[in-house]
Amino acid sequence: MNSLISHPRLVLAAFIGTLVCGNAHAQILNGNFNSGLTSWTSVGDAGIVSGAARVTTASSEFEDDFPATAGAFNISGTSAALGGGALEFAVGLSATGLDLSVSNTAFEGSAITQTFNVTAGDTLSFNYNFLTNEGTFLDYAFYTVNGTKFNLAQVANATSASSSFAFETGLLTASHVFTTTGAVTLSFGVVDIGDFGVTSALDLDNVTVVTAIPEPSTYAALLAVGIFAVVAVRRRRAV
Repeated sequence: MNSLISHPRLVLAAFIGTLVCGNAHAQILNGNFNSGLTSWTSVGDAGIVSGAARVTTASSEFEDDFPATAGAFNISGTSAALGGGALEFAVGLSATGLDLSVSNTAFEGSAITQTFNVTAGDTLSFNYNFLTNEGTFLDYAFYTVNGTKFNLAQVANATSASSSFAFETGLLTASHVFTTTGAVTLSFGVVDIGDFGVTSALDLDNVTVVTAIPEPSTYAALLAVGIFAVVAVRRRRAV
Protein backbone atom coordinates (compact mmCIF):
# COMPACT_ATOMS: atom_id res chain seq x y z
CA MET A 1 0.00 0.00 0.00
CA ASN A 2 1.73 3.19 -1.22
CA SER A 3 -0.78 5.89 -0.36
CA LEU A 4 0.13 8.90 1.80
CA ILE A 5 -1.76 7.48 4.77
CA SER A 6 0.54 4.46 4.85
CA HIS A 7 3.63 6.56 5.59
CA PRO A 8 3.64 8.17 9.05
CA ARG A 9 6.49 10.54 8.20
CA LEU A 10 4.64 11.80 5.15
CA VAL A 11 1.54 12.36 7.24
CA LEU A 12 3.48 14.48 9.72
CA ALA A 13 5.20 16.34 6.90
CA ALA A 14 1.83 17.08 5.35
CA PHE A 15 0.61 18.64 8.60
CA ILE A 16 3.72 20.78 8.87
CA GLY A 17 3.32 21.80 5.23
CA THR A 18 -0.26 22.79 5.90
CA LEU A 19 0.90 25.05 8.72
CA VAL A 20 3.51 26.74 6.54
CA CYS A 21 1.35 27.05 3.44
CA GLY A 22 -1.62 28.24 5.46
CA ASN A 23 0.31 31.40 6.32
CA ALA A 24 1.83 31.92 2.86
CA HIS A 25 0.22 34.57 0.72
CA ALA A 26 1.04 37.13 -1.94
CA GLN A 27 3.08 40.00 -0.50
CA ILE A 28 3.23 43.58 -1.64
CA LEU A 29 5.35 44.00 -4.78
CA ASN A 30 8.13 46.54 -5.35
CA GLY A 31 7.70 48.11 -1.93
CA ASN A 32 11.24 49.53 -2.08
CA PHE A 33 10.57 51.15 -5.48
CA ASN A 34 13.77 49.77 -6.98
CA SER A 35 11.73 49.16 -10.14
CA GLY A 36 10.19 52.62 -10.23
CA LEU A 37 6.42 52.52 -9.82
CA THR A 38 6.09 49.03 -11.31
CA SER A 39 3.16 47.14 -9.66
CA TRP A 40 1.69 50.43 -8.43
CA THR A 41 -1.16 52.37 -10.03
CA SER A 42 -0.82 56.13 -9.87
CA VAL A 43 -3.20 59.05 -10.16
CA GLY A 44 -1.95 62.63 -10.55
CA ASP A 45 1.70 63.57 -10.10
CA ALA A 46 3.73 60.53 -9.01
CA GLY A 47 7.31 59.44 -9.63
CA ILE A 48 10.62 58.43 -8.10
CA VAL A 49 12.92 60.92 -6.35
CA SER A 50 16.21 59.76 -4.80
CA GLY A 51 15.05 56.15 -4.78
CA ALA A 52 11.74 56.81 -3.00
CA ALA A 53 8.25 57.21 -4.41
CA ARG A 54 6.91 60.76 -4.36
CA VAL A 55 3.39 62.08 -4.88
CA THR A 56 2.69 65.82 -4.99
CA THR A 57 -0.09 68.39 -5.25
CA ALA A 58 1.76 70.19 -8.06
CA SER A 59 0.41 71.23 -11.43
CA SER A 60 2.50 70.66 -14.54
CA GLU A 61 1.23 73.89 -16.10
CA PHE A 62 0.57 76.51 -13.47
CA GLU A 63 2.68 78.44 -10.99
CA ASP A 64 1.74 76.90 -7.66
CA ASP A 65 4.62 78.28 -5.62
CA PHE A 66 5.42 81.95 -6.32
CA PRO A 67 7.98 82.94 -7.46
CA ALA A 68 8.81 79.43 -8.74
CA THR A 69 8.19 78.80 -12.42
CA ALA A 70 5.17 76.83 -13.59
CA GLY A 71 5.49 73.14 -12.81
CA ALA A 72 8.66 73.62 -10.75
CA PHE A 73 7.62 71.01 -8.15
CA ASN A 74 5.87 68.65 -10.57
CA ILE A 75 7.90 65.45 -11.09
CA SER A 76 5.98 63.50 -13.74
CA GLY A 77 4.60 65.94 -16.27
CA THR A 78 1.08 65.01 -15.15
CA SER A 79 -0.82 67.47 -13.00
CA ALA A 80 -2.21 66.54 -9.60
CA ALA A 81 -5.70 65.02 -9.83
CA LEU A 82 -8.68 67.14 -8.92
CA GLY A 83 -10.43 66.68 -5.60
CA GLY A 84 -14.15 66.25 -5.38
CA GLY A 85 -14.09 62.91 -7.17
CA ALA A 86 -11.09 62.01 -9.33
CA LEU A 87 -8.58 61.69 -6.51
CA GLU A 88 -11.01 60.34 -3.92
CA PHE A 89 -12.44 57.61 -6.14
CA ALA A 90 -8.93 56.45 -7.05
CA VAL A 91 -8.19 55.69 -3.37
CA GLY A 92 -11.57 54.14 -2.59
CA LEU A 93 -13.25 57.13 -0.93
CA SER A 94 -16.44 59.08 -1.55
CA ALA A 95 -16.31 62.40 -3.41
CA THR A 96 -15.91 64.27 -0.11
CA GLY A 97 -13.76 61.64 1.59
CA LEU A 98 -10.61 63.79 1.68
CA ASP A 99 -12.30 66.98 2.92
CA LEU A 100 -11.44 68.01 6.47
CA SER A 101 -14.61 70.07 6.87
CA VAL A 102 -17.11 72.06 4.84
CA SER A 103 -14.68 74.98 4.74
CA ASN A 104 -11.51 72.88 4.33
CA THR A 105 -12.14 70.90 1.16
CA ALA A 106 -9.75 68.88 -1.01
CA PHE A 107 -8.75 70.75 -4.18
CA GLU A 108 -6.15 68.47 -5.76
CA GLY A 109 -3.62 65.77 -4.98
CA SER A 110 -1.97 62.54 -6.06
CA ALA A 111 -1.73 58.93 -4.93
CA ILE A 112 -0.33 55.47 -5.65
CA THR A 113 -2.25 52.24 -5.12
CA GLN A 114 -1.66 48.48 -5.03
CA THR A 115 -3.93 45.49 -4.30
CA PHE A 116 -2.55 42.35 -2.64
CA ASN A 117 -3.53 39.62 -0.17
CA VAL A 118 -3.02 39.55 3.58
CA THR A 119 -3.84 37.39 6.57
CA ALA A 120 -5.43 38.87 9.68
CA GLY A 121 -2.61 39.93 12.00
CA ASP A 122 -0.15 40.80 9.21
CA THR A 123 1.58 44.15 9.78
CA LEU A 124 2.18 46.83 7.19
CA SER A 125 5.27 48.99 7.76
CA PHE A 126 6.65 51.91 5.76
CA ASN A 127 8.85 55.01 5.91
CA TYR A 128 7.50 58.41 4.90
CA ASN A 129 8.37 62.07 4.79
CA PHE A 130 5.79 64.85 4.37
CA LEU A 131 7.19 67.93 2.63
CA THR A 132 5.46 71.26 2.09
CA ASN A 133 5.77 74.89 1.06
CA GLU A 134 2.39 75.61 2.65
CA GLY A 135 2.05 78.01 5.55
CA THR A 136 -1.68 78.74 5.68
CA PHE A 137 -3.82 75.79 4.65
CA LEU A 138 -4.07 72.25 6.04
CA ASP A 139 -2.53 70.12 3.29
CA TYR A 140 -1.89 66.59 4.53
CA ALA A 141 -0.60 63.11 3.67
CA PHE A 142 -2.65 59.95 4.18
CA TYR A 143 -3.06 56.28 3.38
CA THR A 144 -6.18 54.20 2.83
CA VAL A 145 -6.90 50.51 3.34
CA ASN A 146 -9.97 49.26 1.46
CA GLY A 147 -11.46 52.72 1.49
CA THR A 148 -10.76 53.60 5.13
CA LYS A 149 -8.54 56.68 5.48
CA PHE A 150 -5.72 57.16 7.98
CA ASN A 151 -3.97 60.52 8.24
CA LEU A 152 -0.15 60.56 8.37
CA ALA A 153 0.95 64.20 8.70
CA GLN A 154 -0.16 67.73 7.91
CA VAL A 155 1.47 71.15 7.60
CA ALA A 156 1.69 71.66 11.37
CA ASN A 157 3.82 68.51 11.66
CA ALA A 158 6.39 69.70 9.12
CA THR A 159 8.75 71.70 11.31
CA SER A 160 12.18 70.74 9.95
CA ALA A 161 13.98 72.68 7.25
CA SER A 162 14.02 70.89 3.90
CA SER A 163 16.52 70.96 1.06
CA SER A 164 13.83 70.80 -1.63
CA PHE A 165 10.74 72.27 0.07
CA ALA A 166 10.30 74.89 2.77
CA PHE A 167 9.60 72.34 5.52
CA GLU A 168 9.33 68.60 6.11
CA THR A 169 8.58 66.14 8.89
CA GLY A 170 11.79 64.23 8.27
CA LEU A 171 11.82 60.47 7.76
CA LEU A 172 9.26 58.70 9.94
CA THR A 173 8.03 55.12 10.27
CA ALA A 174 4.40 54.04 10.48
CA SER A 175 2.67 50.67 10.77
CA HIS A 176 -0.79 49.19 10.37
CA VAL A 177 -2.12 45.81 11.50
CA PHE A 178 -4.61 44.17 9.15
CA THR A 179 -7.64 42.76 10.94
CA THR A 180 -9.15 40.64 8.16
CA THR A 181 -7.88 38.01 5.72
CA GLY A 182 -8.18 38.51 1.97
CA ALA A 183 -7.44 41.07 -0.72
CA VAL A 184 -6.73 44.64 0.37
CA THR A 185 -6.28 47.79 -1.67
CA LEU A 186 -3.65 50.06 -0.18
CA SER A 187 -3.18 53.68 -1.27
CA PHE A 188 -0.77 56.44 -0.26
CA GLY A 189 -1.49 60.06 -1.13
CA VAL A 190 -1.18 63.77 -0.48
CA VAL A 191 -3.88 66.40 -0.83
CA ASP A 192 -4.05 70.19 -1.23
CA ILE A 193 -6.64 71.65 1.17
CA GLY A 194 -8.32 75.02 0.68
CA ASP A 195 -6.77 76.13 -2.62
CA PHE A 196 -4.81 75.07 -5.69
CA GLY A 197 -1.68 77.02 -4.74
CA VAL A 198 1.44 75.97 -2.81
CA THR A 199 2.80 72.45 -3.21
CA SER A 200 2.96 69.65 -0.66
CA ALA A 201 4.40 66.17 -1.23
CA LEU A 202 4.72 62.73 0.32
CA ASP A 203 7.86 60.61 -0.02
CA LEU A 204 7.43 56.89 0.60
CA ASP A 205 9.84 53.95 0.88
CA ASN A 206 10.37 50.46 2.36
CA VAL A 207 6.73 49.40 2.18
CA THR A 208 6.63 45.87 3.61
CA VAL A 209 4.12 43.42 5.03
CA VAL A 210 5.30 41.16 7.84
CA THR A 211 3.40 37.88 8.09
CA ALA A 212 1.68 37.18 11.39
CA ILE A 213 3.34 34.41 13.43
CA PRO A 214 0.83 31.95 14.93
CA GLU A 215 0.66 31.69 18.70
CA PRO A 216 2.77 28.87 20.24
CA SER A 217 -0.46 27.18 21.23
CA THR A 218 -1.41 26.96 17.55
CA TYR A 219 1.83 25.19 16.70
CA ALA A 220 1.34 22.85 19.66
CA ALA A 221 -2.21 21.98 18.64
CA LEU A 222 -1.24 21.26 15.04
CA LEU A 223 1.75 19.22 16.13
CA ALA A 224 -0.47 17.20 18.46
CA VAL A 225 -2.87 16.50 15.59
CA GLY A 226 0.05 15.39 13.43
CA ILE A 227 1.38 13.04 16.11
CA PHE A 228 -2.10 11.62 16.64
CA ALA A 229 -2.34 10.93 12.90
CA VAL A 230 1.02 9.13 12.91
CA VAL A 231 0.02 6.98 15.90
CA ALA A 232 -3.29 6.13 14.25
CA VAL A 233 -1.52 5.04 11.07
CA ARG A 234 0.92 2.83 12.99
CA ARG A 235 -1.91 1.18 14.94
CA ARG A 236 -3.76 0.55 11.72
CA ARG A 237 -0.69 -1.10 10.18
CA ALA A 238 -0.17 -3.24 13.30
CA VAL A 239 -3.66 -4.74 13.09
